[in-house]
Amino acid sequence: MCVLTTHHNQGPDLQTVSEDGPTDQSHTSNPYDGILNAPATAIALMCVGSLIFPAMNSGAKWLAKIYPVEQVIFIRILTHFLFMSALFMPRYGTAIFKSQKPLWQISASALLFIATGCFFVGIQTIPLAEATIITFLGPLFVTMLAVLFLGERVTPLRLLCIVAGFVGAAIVIRPGSDVFRLESLLIIMNAFLYACYQIMTRKLAGIDKPETTAVYNGLVGAVVMAFLMPYVWKMPDQPLHLLLFLSLGILGGLGHYAVASAMRYAQASLIAPFHYMQIVFAVLYGWALFNDWPDSYSFIGCSIIALAGAALGITETRDQKTAG
Repeated sequence: MCVLTTHHNQGPDLQTVSEDGPTDQSHTSNPYDGILNAPATAIALMCVGSLIFPAMNSGAKWLAKIYPVEQVIFIRILTHFLFMSALFMPRYGTAIFKSQKPLWQISASALLFIATGCFFVGIQTIPLAEATIITFLGPLFVTMLAVLFLGERVTPLRLLCIVAGFVGAAIVIRPGSDVFRLESLLIIMNAFLYACYQIMTRKLAGIDKPETTAVYNGLVGAVVMAFLMPYVWKMPDQPLHLLLFLSLGILGGLGHYAVASAMRYAQASLIAPFHYMQIVFAVLYGWALFNDWPDSYSFIGCSIIALAGAALGITETRDQKTAG
């Protein structure tokens, strides 16, 4: 699952990327020095990611009905790591693992691992479209974290967007009603952790190559889950199952690489609206594969969350222009 967040303090803090690699830019105050100006390319990459992630999540949901969900998480992360390494090592060699901020990369990988686990467990009982809608609380979580921990000013419009977004989420999950599922809280946790991950990825965009970030994304989860596999592993017994398992890492790796690359070509506030295409594809995949169709409450909640996110993006764009 991938949700793009917009925030004007997410740019690289001290370094930017040149053709020869990261160079020191501590003398500049422009947080977007590491970003290239190719908005059409960025939008295309974000649309590709929006198509890929619901397909990957659908495959994971289907496989977890047959195999342990821990195994699905492990293979998704391991195949991502192996696929990205095989894709980029012929060009970069072992230098692909060289990061200017290795602790940041490991922390981002850990956040993505836990977020992935929460999502994969949650979608076993939560319809795919509903889960995807809830994950779009991510940009609102970013704003909350910025106010609470970065000391940023909270404007009435930002506060209204945050409140509206969580009202939309409440309409979708309807706590206290017969349709409420406890697993919805896992999807909310996924949105929060993924917001933290997106902030770190955005900061790394101007420091490390996106190829390096794409490889590191699967590192922590692959190592941690490997210790659990002897206790839960179930050998795939059909070629189709094996193919689907392999596709999890390939699709996930390509999706995250598309997002990391898109962030190098345009500011997040420009390309964020195109990421809502994930909801459309999730609805279609859920209907076609699992006969899940969101009810009217889910569509209402989705509209509120999308409007809140769009308003927040407009606010951030305006603030960036004012600050510039």
